[in-house]
Amino acid sequence: MSAILGPIHHWLFRKIKIQNDLTNALIATAKDKGLNVAALADIDEKFGSLPEGDLGNIIDPTNIHGWLQDKIAIVERRLAYVAKNLTEGNADAIGIICERARAFGKENAIESGASPVDGFEYYENTFVSGMPCDGVNMIVNEDSDELMWQETVDIHKQYWDEVGANVALFYEIRNAMIEGVFDGSGLTYYALGNGSYKLVRE
Repeated sequence: MSAILGPIHHWLFRKIKIQNDLTNALIATAKDKGLNVAALADIDEKFGSLPEGDLGNIIDPTNIHGWLQDKIAIVERRLAYVAKNLTEGNADAIGIICERARAFGKENAIESGASPVDGFEYYENTFVSGMPCDGVNMIVNEDSDELMWQETVDIHKQYWDEVGANVALFYEIRNAMIEGVFDGSGLTYYALGNGSYKLVRE
């Protein structure tokens, strides 16, 4: 990644902000639904928070890569901490969380009529998958009606392990949001297991 602030850094920070917005939406819904949010009171103290403002005004220009990596860690840990604390001892909470994640996906949906290639590009432009240099998502099959990709590494598990959360929760939440993103788009999203996913034209 370039050491000079450029489009790729704004692209990545936008994805980081989307995940932060998702976490905030889950917290707000948890409060509305009467879930136990008391354990989340120390989330900023434990994991920090995402700074607001234009990226050019808030980023450390001497350490662009490190600054962005740190912000990825913040939003990953915050989501893990929220999911862990809201679902512990509450079997209904994961359904509430996933319902909100699906709605959040719809709020950030792709336009209808997109091709599978368009859909994958939108996915890459929306969801945090580590740093660009991590090369997490690899296309393994592509034609006009279907695109399949493989996650080469579980980039999220380390953060969920750090807070004592089950990373399976992350994939439930993310899959729900992805379903919302592609709802009504003319594309169907499939999570195939073992890090494989595909988009199929309906």
